[in-house]
Amino acid sequence: MVDISIIIPTLETDPTFGWEEQLEAASVEGEIILRGDATASAARNEGIRRANADKLVFLDDDSDPQPGYFDRVSALLDEHPAVTGRIIDTGAEITRGLSSQYDQGEEGHATDVVVGCNMAVRRSVLEDVGGFDERLPYGHEETELANRVSEKYEFWYDPDLVVAHPFADSLWDYYGKAYRHGREAVPYYLIRGENVRLRLLTQILLPTNYLGDSPRKTLFEATSQVARSVGLIHGYLKYARDGRAAAYAGRRRTIEE
Repeated sequence: MVDISIIIPTLETDPTFGWEEQLEAASVEGEIILRGDATASAARNEGIRRANADKLVFLDDDSDPQPGYFDRVSALLDEHPAVTGRIIDTGAEITRGLSSQYDQGEEGHATDVVVGCNMAVRRSVLEDVGGFDERLPYGHEETELANRVSEKYEFWYDPDLVVAHPFADSLWDYYGKAYRHGREAVPYYLIRGENVRLRLLTQILLPTNYLGDSPRKTLFEATSQVARSVGLIHGYLKYARDGRAAAYAGRRRTIEE
């Protein structure tokens, strides 16, 4: 009987990750499911359908689970319906440590801040709330799922459930991600039924969005917020005008389909 199913979206045809021996040495039995579907959401949903375990672990193809990860995630899912953990940023040194989502502190707590490279959910939870919304191709699909999970269940952050993962591979990649996150935030707002124009104005004009807790972080936060704001404007023009917003008002795809 498989204890955990590890679902990984990837475009690699025959990838190796470097942590396979760690999984083999774990006290739990795990299977690895690789999917190369058009988007990460589609790949994860198909992985859910093909999984044999009730404990579903979601990693990226550049996630590096740290020692003891697989035993710990299985044990955590015995106690909690959904879990996430700490992420060590292994990206470009100049941008390392800038993501506020990667490390949520030293204490375990309920959270709705979830990054798709380190998360796990019981199958029964996804059968109840639905899978990843495939209308979200980039950057907000795990947040939208975490929102739905948190409305009925608890998403638990465990600081000892650790993967290493790069946030950005270069300065160009860092600003490119900020732009894409801004652009793809618009369909996320539409799916959530939020006032898109108000959210855009708040995101762009609120001064605190341009501040960090140190001069270095303020410099990067201010400049990345400019890139994010450009993305928000482009996302509004792409998704929220000329009737295109109607595509985000319908039901989401379920994992049974």
